[in-house]
Amino acid sequence: MRVAMDTTPLLGGHSRRGIGTYTRELVAALEKESIEVTRITKRRSISKGEFDLIHYPYFDLFAPTLHLHRSIPGVITIHDLIPLQFPEHYKPGIRGKLAHLRQKRSLQKIAHVITDSEFSKGQLLQYLGFPEEKISVVPLAGNPAVTPQDTTTVAKISRRLKLPKMYVLYVGDINYNKNIPQLIKMLKFLPDSIALVCVGKNFTPQPIPEWEAIERQIALSNVANRVHFYTDVGPDETDVLSVLYSEALCLVQPSLSEGFGLPVLEAMQCGTPVVSTRLGSLPEVGGALAFFATETAESLAEQVLLIHALTQDHRIRLAAESIAWSKTFTWQKTAVATIAAYQRAIS
Repeated sequence: MRVAMDTTPLLGGHSRRGIGTYTRELVAALEKESIEVTRITKRRSISKGEFDLIHYPYFDLFAPTLHLHRSIPGVITIHDLIPLQFPEHYKPGIRGKLAHLRQKRSLQKIAHVITDSEFSKGQLLQYLGFPEEKISVVPLAGNPAVTPQDTTTVAKISRRLKLPKMYVLYVGDINYNKNIPQLIKMLKFLPDSIALVCVGKNFTPQPIPEWEAIERQIALSNVANRVHFYTDVGPDETDVLSVLYSEALCLVQPSLSEGFGLPVLEAMQCGTPVVSTRLGSLPEVGGALAFFATETAESLAEQVLLIHALTQDHRIRLAAESIAWSKTFTWQKTAVATIAAYQRAIS
């Protein structure tokens, strides 16, 4: 099987986000399988019959990103349709609406769709009416390089970052569905000794409603001295990410919806407890080991306090179980399931 993989997400801002991680790790895993994978970008011309199929590993609802080849079947990965779930918070404008119509028309010609979770499959059926027989659910995996670090590395990086002595961790974006204001408000219901560390390039002042909501909540909750933003940790700095995860009291994933939730797995890879909502795909990723809460600050804080009260023996046992659970998600499994989707597309 000759597969062209569109690696355009690795060229721009997406390279530092989940789409970049997905593209990078999937291609690396596919290249170890018994298929021929060629990396292309949307600028590359393709001859008729050059490939058996083309895989587009990303989909933008409100931009004309999908350019299908006339004679080569296309497979696309749609990670989620969260903007359609919360339309009042993701307003595309006139150009975006026109692009959305074009994208929907292009999807009608796609041979197969891959999505990350059963939740996202449900969104495809609900919002796009895509035929169920043309959808494959293929779970992702965390960055395999995110693992517990030795004490020397932990001490060195902790000093460099000036990490708080005790903190809860959030890794990700500030989009509406991430529910960051409630994450910040959560600090009001936790001891003053517990800080919040937020990792992501968008935790910086900018004239958008999401950042304004963050600043407003910090002021209302009077927790400015307990919130720490780390905006320059790249996805390739896996030693830094590993230390951030490993040294945290827990990861908190307060999302109103998620297509998958890679930080949940990466925290578990480091043996770090996870507090999560039950919304979107998060129960599929967190399994029986996450501490589930509602999306409110009070409920999130309640679960953090339960983790804070764990005995050392319980934490050690939970860490071992979390690492074992995270190992059930691998990019090799993702690659094998993706190839199965390819076969469905061209059969």
